[in-house]
Amino acid sequence: MKKLKLFLLLALAGPAAFAQQKTDTVAKTKQLFVNAGVQYLSNLTYAGRRDESSVPVLLPSLTLVSKQGLFISAIGYFDLNGSKSGTEGLSVTPGYVFAFDAKRYYGGNVSATKYFITASSPIILSSFNATLDGQLYANPDDVVKLTAGISYRFNKNNSNDVVNTAELSKEIFALKTGTDQKSGLKVTPTATLYAGTQSFYQTYYTESQVTRSVDVPQSQTPINILFPNQPKQTIITQTVTQQNQREVRQYKLLAFSGSLPVTYNINKIQLLFTPYLIKPFNQVDYVSNSKMDGLYFLFTTGVNITF
Repeated sequence: MKKLKLFLLLALAGPAAFAQQKTDTVAKTKQLFVNAGVQYLSNLTYAGRRDESSVPVLLPSLTLVSKQGLFISAIGYFDLNGSKSGTEGLSVTPGYVFAFDAKRYYGGNVSATKYFITASSPIILSSFNATLDGQLYANPDDVVKLTAGISYRFNKNNSNDVVNTAELSKEIFALKTGTDQKSGLKVTPTATLYAGTQSFYQTYYTESQVTRSVDVPQSQTPINILFPNQPKQTIITQTVTQQNQREVRQYKLLAFSGSLPVTYNINKIQLLFTPYLIKPFNQVDYVSNSKMDGLYFLFTTGVNITF
């Protein structure tokens, strides 16, 4: 688990995004609302990456959002790994959602997350201590939404990294219900590009000159007979080539993700299902130091209730 040193904005940047969605729809007279939910992920990944030890997880969550845009969210992590299933810890995220215009076509959010996850946990977030995150979005005339994100990550191995996302999405209502016509069935085709720093080991070679002694075979000659204490070794200089490895950290394109979030609102209940198709780039297997860039699929599903 700790061999995975890839640092980019977590696909689960959910608390801030959720807070933004809810503050858009909350009644003007409501000062505070509460959302409780649970989500299942078929494989918890990080920035288009998945570790060999990654497992499916269950994420119960609780979010408080004020009318002013302040929010705090807590998420629990339960790995569903058969007989080895168990509680792995939780994360706490305070933050602030803001908009630059009355229609909320332009805005963003800032947040900080502290992770309290068991060091030996198989889930991919166990290598993080905390993150600082920020997003800005533009959705002119509600046509298409462009979101850019940046994250500064503090890792348990005392290394810090900057990570980024760029996302393009479009909300499409397949069915509108309710008096405000804001409930119903909605799909949101989304394309996300991940980039950031990652660590890998680079092999290089060095050459050095070393001296060594070489045994000289003694033959029976008149000189050896007359002078039996002649040196039996000679000193030579030899070139030695040595293979070395060093850790290199570079900013690179990490992954591309296509997803199709499907949301169905029934009064205060929100049902969610999102399939993902992810293509990682420049991924390194730290055991064999080889690339692993295969395409893979995962999905999330869950339910939220707003009070």
